[in-house]
Amino acid sequence: MPEYNVEAYLLGLKILIGVFVFLFGTVIGSFLNVLIYRLPLGLNFAKGSSFCPKCKHPLKWYDLFPLFSWIFLGGKCRYCKAKISPIYPIVESLNAVLWVLAYVFLCNAELTLALLGYCVASSALIVVFFIDWKHQIIPDSMWITVLVGGVLVYIQQLLDHGFVWQELVSRVVGFFLVSALLLILGLVYKGGMGGGDIKLMAAAGFLLGWRNVLVALMFGAVIGVLYLGVTKSLKKSEMKKQVPFGPHLATGIVLSLYFADPLLNWYIGLWS
Repeated sequence: MPEYNVEAYLLGLKILIGVFVFLFGTVIGSFLNVLIYRLPLGLNFAKGSSFCPKCKHPLKWYDLFPLFSWIFLGGKCRYCKAKISPIYPIVESLNAVLWVLAYVFLCNAELTLALLGYCVASSALIVVFFIDWKHQIIPDSMWITVLVGGVLVYIQQLLDHGFVWQELVSRVVGFFLVSALLLILGLVYKGGMGGGDIKLMAAAGFLLGWRNVLVALMFGAVIGVLYLGVTKSLKKSEMKKQVPFGPHLATGIVLSLYFADPLLNWYIGLWS
């Protein structure tokens, strides 16, 4: 087989796998919607069929196709005709996109244990974003899931490069660094930082390492400041509401997965 045919075959295979990753990402995204709805209410997400949040009518299997069912039904429940929040397809699409980005940019279009880790962590961060935004809580199961994702990524590095003590130290220091800073902030300013935020950044520190978790905190802080700046133009009653920091931190963590290293390399290059 000519060399160019082999290369074309491998490229086509990687694209096909990428399509599968996207589609499977939408399926898991549908499950994330279940978690986002049920976890804050204390409902069992592993039992019982899916149902309309308005009329509680059980949904049929053909109502549960990610993205397509929502589009086909015009964003309405088949049974009560109540509008279904666009958050559902947004979560499904966002999860699929993050999985494909991890596959292409973080894992060089290869199916590895690290890809599983990045996908698991990204999905958990989506759940954190939407639950904390609405309910101002971060379930322990979600920061633990982010930590599990970090462990999977580290195991892949062990398989690829063997034990490198600097790598382990970076992750362990990252686990304690930002979380300790946030803990001190929460103790000094009562209500300034929730326990969920602290534990989330501890898990992110192991996933990212100490340098990149600092960048994640910076991203989260900048996004939070921008958000507060925008909301200043709203009514005072809106500003009195407590602003959750978890969504900003979750966004910062995701951004740091892709931009922390280039940003740090650029900054270090300025001084070299």
